[in-house]
Amino acid sequence: MNNTASLFDKLEANLQGLRARMPDLPLSEILLSRLILYAGREMAAQYEHRIRPFGLAEAEFRVLTTLFSQPDGVAHPSELCARTSQSPANMSRISDALVGRDLITRVLSAQDRRRMVLRITEQGEDLVRSLLPGMFEHTQGIFADFSAEELSQLIAQMKRLYSNLHKMEDTTP
Repeated sequence: MNNTASLFDKLEANLQGLRARMPDLPLSEILLSRLILYAGREMAAQYEHRIRPFGLAEAEFRVLTTLFSQPDGVAHPSELCARTSQSPANMSRISDALVGRDLITRVLSAQDRRRMVLRITEQGEDLVRSLLPGMFEHTQGIFADFSAEELSQLIAQMKRLYSNLHKMEDTTP
């Protein structure tokens, strides 16, 4: 038995034990929640492992690729916070690190001197271009056993799940 199957077996056995003591336990929902958490952590660890040799953390890579995705390679920190799920404080730390490595520049906005503008540098673009093909290959490998239809369904379901998470956040006191 491989480690993944063993992990799943232990997880399901644990939840069955909980259900024996609490018959109203929403078993399927808890199992799915845990599997999503495990999958997310494992994916993050694998991506981190792939970009760490380049001196980047996953959040830094996400910010860099988000800037790269912009037609002019430019964004305000607040826009990047929303697009990369980072707090303003973490965005400052990430920006400092990327500026320090000459992967982005940070200047005051010409339109609004109270706002900063972040721009990916040529060196940053070169790094993204060199890293992304390997990331694509890895990501495609993760989903290799899924049909196009299954991927579409999973995307729709994950969007719905994410939306529900935010709805629950809005109703939680």
